[in-house]
Amino acid sequence: MQKLTLNITEYPDLTNSKIAYFEGDFDGYSEETVAILQAEVDQAAPSSTLIFEFSKLSYLNSFAIGQMVSWHNTMKGKQGKILIVGINKNIQDIFSVLGIECVFKTYPSLEELKAGQS
Repeated sequence: MQKLTLNITEYPDLTNSKIAYFEGDFDGYSEETVAILQAEVDQAAPSSTLIFEFSKLSYLNSFAIGQMVSWHNTMKGKQGKILIVGINKNIQDIFSVLGIECVFKTYPSLEELKAGQS
């Protein structure tokens, strides 16, 4: 297991947005990191966007999925959204099996997100 680390910064290429770079395993042992991201979601401005960059995310489990759906619902209540970039095949398969691939808009890379938002 690799501890989850998170780096959150402003994302200048999209108005009113931040990007969260995930690295490691997103599971029940990630409570400290989850609390940091929970604060970002709670403090997010109306109509803002959070981008989850998953290219270095190794693993996620049901705990992570539950957190993500909760954050999605909070952002949706603020007319905001969560976008996911850099998703690998294993995580994409998990999303598909659980039927939540329609909840989160995913992009293969930041470049494709930029192109899709233009």
